Amino acid sequence: MSDFDNENEKGEETMAPPLGSDYEVPFSYHSPNQLERAYDKAEHWVKAGVRPNRIFLEDRSMSVINFRKVMRDPLLIQAGVTRFIDFRCSLTLSDTGVDAVFSSVCYYDNEDQEPTYINAYDPELNSIKEVLGKVSQNLFDYLQKPLLQPK
Repeated sequence: MSDFDNENEKGEETMAPPLGSDYEVPFSYHSPNQLERAYDKAEHWVKAGVRPNRIFLEDRSMSVINFRKVMRDPLLIQAGVTRFIDFRCSLTLSDTGVDAVFSSVCYYDNEDQEPTYINAYDPELNSIKEVLGKVSQNLFDYLQKPLLQPK
């Protein structure tokens, strides 16, 4: 492993709130509709659409994709306000559905600022829930599109 990898791992440790702390607010979404080839489509959505900062786990045999993404808050972009949302997402897929669980969710106004992790009392909780809901709805909508058949 290179020194760069070691530095990233140390940085990743500091990005997550302590396990069992009151920072964590669970954000779980389940697709209500039956899906076709969910793993293949979700893998494509993650890599081509989301373009995560890091993929932690990608295992077809367990039907799990776990990744980290830092993104600008789409709700505030139109108002000319910059806020970044940083989260981990774990997708668990089956033949008929998908669960998206978001964890280690934090936000900050610029990259030099210390992140604020979401807790149950945070005034931004509803806004962050709305953004994560949009991310999961985007996934669910994509997974319902018909597969393209090669000609």
